[in-house]
Parts: sequence; structure tokens; C-alpha cells
Amino acid sequence: MTGKFVISLDYELLWGVRDHADRTSYGANILGARTAIPLMLELFKKYNISATWATVGFLFCGSRDELMGSLPPAKIRPSYKDKRLSAYQYLDEVGANEEEDPFYYGASLIDRIQNTPNQEIATHTLSHYYCLEPGQKDAHFEADVTAAVKLAGQRGIELSSIVFPRNQYSQNH
Repeated sequence: MTGKFVISLDYELLWGVRDHADRTSYGANILGARTAIPLMLELFKKYNISATWATVGFLFCGSRDELMGSLPPAKIRPSYKDKRLSAYQYLDEVGANEEEDPFYYGASLIDRIQNTPNQEIATHTLSHYYCLEPGQKDAHFEADVTAAVKLAGQRGIELSSIVFPRNQYSQNH
């Protein structure tokens, strides 16, 4: 019998922790990821290691204009009872582009992942969507994932895997 070791990494930057952390409290860790990811990719290439990168869809955007243009219509965005959970609550603090705001943009690292052998880019939903939080509807989830797939496709990436944020999902999802 042969075993398999699976490496699945959440690539989310500040989008994945924004409900309980910010640039001040967690920013050094976010910036550290920007150093760690290229080093990990070098090791993965050197040792022929495959990994799956569960990527928040907003990270595919290279600019604020692209980010704002990727959003689903307001009526089918998440409607969490706990408003802190919604990435949309934090859009006003997002900068113009990755150079100006490395906490929220990640397209350059996606390019590096994409150009490293044996790396899969998966979705972690568009907005780090929590499927089971009160207030959510199937239409919200569908709009979120559809927008993530579209953004990935614009970069030539076909998504075939999903990693649900906080492992929240049901049979419908």
C-alpha cells in the first residue's frame, strides 16, 4: 500500500483574517507570506513537490478597478448577520494596486505559482466566503464562486478544486 501526502496551502493574504485582524495586528505576517511563498516555490521545484494553492479570488486582481469590476451584483453578495465576516465591508481600505497595497493584492505571486511546475491553483472562493454563516443563501455562494472562476480564467487558469474557507460547506455547496 502506498501513502500520499497532500500539501494544500491557503493563499488569502489579509482577506482570510480580516474579520479578526488588520494591518496593524497581523500585517507583518501578511508581508512575511510574500517572502515565504517564493522560497516555498523554489523548494517545491527543486524537490518536485506538488501542492494545491487555495486562492482567494480577489487576489487575482491587479488593481482596484479590476477588483471592483469583479464583484457580483450587490443583491447576490454575502449577507452575513455578523457584518465583520464580509470581505465587502473592507473594500474602502483596499489600495490602488499590488505595489501600493501588498496586503490585499496577490496577482504577482499567482503568476509565480502558475509558472512553477506541479502547482495547482484552486479556489478559496472570491471573497473568502463562509457558506454556513447565518444569512447566507445558495445564490450568494454561486455568485461568489462564479466570479472567482471568471477572474482565474482571465489569467488563463482553469480551476478544478475548491477549498472551503474554515471548512464550511453543506451538501448544496
